[in-house]
Amino acid sequence: MVFKRIIFCALLVLLSFSRGEGRAVQLQEKTVVELLAKHYPTIKEVSSLKSLLNKHLLVLSPQDSISTKVIANVFIANKTAEVRDALNRTSSTLFGEALQEVKKLDRPDLELWVATQYGFYLYTYRKYEETFPLFMSCINLLDQIEANKIISPCETYKKLAYFLMTAGDYEKANEYLLKARKYAEPNSSELAAITDNLGANSINRKKIAEAELYFKEALLTATASKDELRYGKALGNIAKIRFEEKNYDTAIELLQRDIAISKKVGNNQNTIYALVMLGKVYLAKENTAAANEALRSAQAYAQSKTYLQSSDYEINSLILEIAQQTGNDRDELMARRRLEQLKKTLAHLDGKDVITKVGWAMEKKNLQLTIEAEKAKREKETLIKIIALIGCCILAVAIVLVVRGFNKKIEEEKNDYDEKLNRLSMDKESSEQKLRANHQTLQSYKTYLGEKNDQIKELEIEMAKIKESSTAYSEKYKDKIEALLQSHLLDNDAWSEFKSTFIQLHPEYYQNLILNFKDLTDSNLRVIFLLKLEMNNTEIARMLGLTLEAVKKAKQRLKVKYGEDYKNLLN
Repeated sequence: MVFKRIIFCALLVLLSFSRGEGRAVQLQEKTVVELLAKHYPTIKEVSSLKSLLNKHLLVLSPQDSISTKVIANVFIANKTAEVRDALNRTSSTLFGEALQEVKKLDRPDLELWVATQYGFYLYTYRKYEETFPLFMSCINLLDQIEANKIISPCETYKKLAYFLMTAGDYEKANEYLLKARKYAEPNSSELAAITDNLGANSINRKKIAEAELYFKEALLTATASKDELRYGKALGNIAKIRFEEKNYDTAIELLQRDIAISKKVGNNQNTIYALVMLGKVYLAKENTAAANEALRSAQAYAQSKTYLQSSDYEINSLILEIAQQTGNDRDELMARRRLEQLKKTLAHLDGKDVITKVGWAMEKKNLQLTIEAEKAKREKETLIKIIALIGCCILAVAIVLVVRGFNKKIEEEKNDYDEKLNRLSMDKESSEQKLRANHQTLQSYKTYLGEKNDQIKELEIEMAKIKESSTAYSEKYKDKIEALLQSHLLDNDAWSEFKSTFIQLHPEYYQNLILNFKDLTDSNLRVIFLLKLEMNNTEIARMLGLTLEAVKKAKQRLKVKYGEDYKNLLN
């Protein structure tokens, strides 16, 4: 048994150590990934990134080779896509392998990070349908992971929010952007980007005043972080509000500043966005020539990358509108042909139908998750009810068993009490019969009183047990024991009979007492006679129903009263 306990304790210690070691590994990997992410923007080539990875991943244990490979794959895949500025086989393969390997580790924290990075890679290059299952798995994983264990929480929440904005789940996107904002460093480019997107999402949520406040805050943060591109984007977003307010001149001014900044830093996507927005403003002002010029500039950028074809589609839609207004048949025909070509391509990328489909899938998935959550809740409630019912049954059985056990105990105790009481009564009767049979000699009295003393002693023990007992029958038994105990004491009748026998057997001793100690009381004689029978103080106390102290005091009083003559009392 002791050996088993030692083994059990050892297993607990090993398990605790293993868990502690596992937590330490997770924390170390989280630290390494976040450190690499911090250096990542400064690295321009894949080769330089690999050198950085070799340097920082060395701190991880060789036992963590799978997670080391997963981390390296993700960073290399991202940098490869960034350098090539395109969806590519190398990145897709590396991401796919990383996701496959991380699933073997049972590490939700690392799986969330990998799936988010992979999903955003596909999202960046407009593979929305392929992005959807990855981001949905990320949202589910977030519910399983403690907040302090999320790797790069700011980036994770931000990227998921961007996808949710595209899919049309604006409330969830807002929730994630606010969470991302808590993790962003003050006056950083990341904080500026999150704040700017909070503004864009506020427009989606029809909260225009709130949106403008966010955009103005983003301008201040972008200035503090020296992020020119984010500053330009925030200007473009404010221009969108001015456009909705029909304040076209201000919108044009803001968009022109945005375009100048975007061209300066070489960001084609934002340049396209601002030029398309500028074209819409000119169209609203009925300046078709300026609108056409802005859109043609945007088209040149959009046609340079496959993943910008959705922008090209929007541009051609506006060019078609201008051609119809101006009666330019050639431009109209070309625009229609281009739109037909793009429609087929966008059916697999980020066309309206795809986004709508993803939005529906989101709603369906959310509904499914809600149903599953409700089902799980009801199953849990049912399980709780079943457990409660089983608990009640067990409790009822336990109560019945306890009551039966208690009643059985009472019955056994009652029988035990009755048996003891009968035995003690019989012992008393036996002692009295022996006394009568032996003609009440002094020796027989001595034997009789000795037996009485033993019986009284046993009765006192029984009385002490009864006082500690709480059973109903013990009270009744107490009275019977008390009565039997009293019957054993040397009361007046018993004393008279004993006294007569003693005097008959020791007439000279008694006469000496009467003549020499005339003031002896009956109480004194009881103590003296019992002492004469060689009884000790305890035995005398039992026989007379006195305390030990009372007997000692009675003897002391006799010593004080008769002084030197006290010794003659017992001779």
